[in-house]
Amino acid sequence: MTPSLPVNKNVYIVDDDIEIRESLARFLKRHGFQVHTFASAKDYLHNLDQASIGCLVSDIDMPEMTGLQLQRKLNDLQCVKPTIFITGHGNVNMAVEAMKIGAFDFIEKPFDPDLLMAKINLAIGEYQHKIQVLSHYQELTKKELEVCACVVKGMKNREISETLFMSVPTVEAHRSKVMKKMQANSLPELVKMLVLIDPNYQKM
Repeated sequence: MTPSLPVNKNVYIVDDDIEIRESLARFLKRHGFQVHTFASAKDYLHNLDQASIGCLVSDIDMPEMTGLQLQRKLNDLQCVKPTIFITGHGNVNMAVEAMKIGAFDFIEKPFDPDLLMAKINLAIGEYQHKIQVLSHYQELTKKELEVCACVVKGMKNREISETLFMSVPTVEAHRSKVMKKMQANSLPELVKMLVLIDPNYQKM
């Protein structure tokens, strides 16, 4: 069952095959998406709008710049827009490698357009959630960030107090503010939020 459509429905299609590009655009437009098409990765990068929320759907094997090269370039630009790659059977390994460096998912040719649409909805939904969590995280003060990092490491209030040279009541106050600002109901939920915005957070 296809999930309900997110509020924002921008989709950016990058494919050097004009037939695939246009057929996907027609299909997605019929389902209410705002579609933007590009004939190459370089064309997409030239017109990149990092402020827009949406999903990139790109071919993996393209001339001049491949899907892997595109994903690495987007990483360099710190563009967090989710990417779904379209791949032929012979390029599955390349698509898996793209996911390891940040792509959201991939889909093999020939594919069911409804399946692609479901993946797009999921990608945009997760991206919007990530932006919301990030905005809450950016509201934390320096002291709250320090306490947050200790909390995620599993440290008790007394340990945090000794580490950060503050009283236990002060630690408790900062800890409470962190949970409130992040809108987290439990420690596991807080950890999931932080890992969502930075997969390496727990390794810091």
